[in-house]
Amino acid sequence: MKKNSVIIKTVLSMIVVSFLIQLSSCDKKQIRLSYYERPSYLITYSKNEIVIKSSKKKEAEHFFYKNGEYFNSKDSTLFFSVIKDTIVSIRNKEITFKMEIEKENNGLFKTTRFLLHNPGPKFSYSIYYYDSKYQISKIIENDLIICK
Repeated sequence: MKKNSVIIKTVLSMIVVSFLIQLSSCDKKQIRLSYYERPSYLITYSKNEIVIKSSKKKEAEHFFYKNGEYFNSKDSTLFFSVIKDTIVSIRNKEITFKMEIEKENNGLFKTTRFLLHNPGPKFSYSIYYYDSKYQISKIIENDLIICK
């Protein structure tokens, strides 16, 4: 009888200890945060407009169709084109931007926006890939690719 009582007490004490260990660990909270979060994009196509809403930005970008190409709504600058390769320079106060529109080998088109530092390198901050029907397949933002 004493042997059973000792076994029961030992088992009960082990249960109590394991319960106390679990309780003591509940006052700690661990959260894993990713250092890099990919943005998502909502792209809306209508007859004469493409609207791109990024999860990182508050405002959407609007592009309007005119003469077979799409233009930025802010300053009517050419943005998407399947007609010809183009380089556009934009000076906004003290900042100079450059856009390169070019056809890729695989039938895709690419618009790359650069931030220019004079003198110095140019930094790519957004790249849009799209097909001949202006259906956007990929957007890369904030790459900080250094191009010489």
